[in-house]
Amino acid sequence: MVSLTLPGERDALLSPTAETAGKIHVQIRGLSKRYPGQTQDALKEVDLQVKRGEIFGIIGRSGAGKSTLIRCLNRLENPTRGQVVIDGIDLGTLSDRQLVDWRRGTGMIFQHFNLLSAKTVRENIELPMKVAGVPAAERRRKVDELLALVGLEQRQHAWPAQLS
Repeated sequence: MVSLTLPGERDALLSPTAETAGKIHVQIRGLSKRYPGQTQDALKEVDLQVKRGEIFGIIGRSGAGKSTLIRCLNRLENPTRGQVVIDGIDLGTLSDRQLVDWRRGTGMIFQHFNLLSAKTVRENIELPMKVAGVPAAERRRKVDELLALVGLEQRQHAWPAQLS
């Protein structure tokens, strides 16, 4: 799952207003990815538009390119061809510094994530914000918001081993 937001726009994603609802949030144009030494594309000419407030799932068989698509979407992988445009910003045009700043406002949960077994659900969610220097009150508010978003308020003090 990926939550793509820019600073100051997080609330608009969670509660689109009449002004923001229906606007294109994510646009993928002709996205292709071929890994070095491979003869086949992992992704071939993918086109997708996601409007603000829409929720999309990316599903497919093993090896279909789901992870590659997400990694290109957040620029952990550079596509061979095509564009990823978030709120009108072509991520391919960002410098390394700008990309780091953009990623700070973007949340991602990996398919095979690594939770710290000695920390609760709440502590695992809070950790990246703590490392980034987010003030404690803001971290608490954001963690509460994220727990509510995914329906885990009742499990926030559980340990990773207690989750499915």
